[in-house]
Amino acid sequence: MMRNGNHLVTHSSPRSISTKIVSSSNESEFNFNAYMLEKRHAINQALDAAVPLKEPLKLVGGTESTVMPVACAIEMILAVWVVCDCLPCMDNHDLCRGKPSTHKSFGEAMTILATYSLSALAFEYITKATKLGVTSANIVRVLSETARLLMEEVADGQAADIFEAQVKSGIGIEQLEYIYLRKIAQAFEGSVVAGAIVGGASQEEINRLRKYGRYTGLLFQIKDDIIDYEKDLFVDKITYSKLIGKEKSMEVIEKLIRKAEDELEGFDPEKAAPLKALLCDIDNW
Repeated sequence: MMRNGNHLVTHSSPRSISTKIVSSSNESEFNFNAYMLEKRHAINQALDAAVPLKEPLKLVGGTESTVMPVACAIEMILAVWVVCDCLPCMDNHDLCRGKPSTHKSFGEAMTILATYSLSALAFEYITKATKLGVTSANIVRVLSETARLLMEEVADGQAADIFEAQVKSGIGIEQLEYIYLRKIAQAFEGSVVAGAIVGGASQEEINRLRKYGRYTGLLFQIKDDIIDYEKDLFVDKITYSKLIGKEKSMEVIEKLIRKAEDELEGFDPEKAAPLKALLCDIDNW
């Protein structure tokens, strides 16, 4: 995938993706797979410490240790939604990532109680563990953004998704995009916005990263629709690919990538490399 000026050159194989951020004055290679493995390990370690049982921050000048409590909290909230999605009253999945869903292992009642507890723990952990120079005002703002984007609006998107599954007829691109922006894209937006706030970003930087997250989340879901095209047709699921076709969906993806990359212009290219590489990673599925 090429871009004019500062652009991306992606080399992909079934096992790895490396991205070169190229400019007229210098060239450096960024290994996205190694980067993601390193960050996943760091977050998993922090989660082990947080539960008894990301890069927007660096982009605006923060450190990994500063954002880690927020990253853990977001992982807790996303886990809540994964668990809820599997319930019989939602998407009714007996398996989740190759293992029995929580309600199949522990029953529906205990699963629901676990989501209550984990949701509360996420916000408690932000307030207790976020230190290292983060102002009280920014902690409160992160709590507000996280509650709105990852709880309230995701619930709104899930409700619309359930309604769409019951109605089907008359669902168009606008209604489907409404669901995708709330149920999927808000997770990306919430993650980058929280990292930016904790890192002390300006309002302009937060606004740009908010748009980046929204475009990336929508890109993620449309690409997923293309991959699952045949399967979704078989079960008569309403998707972008079904409504406008795979070719036009790919055109939408290219536009979203350009828009997301545009929002990263002006940031330090080296620090923006992981966010640009994420776009390449999704595009190369």
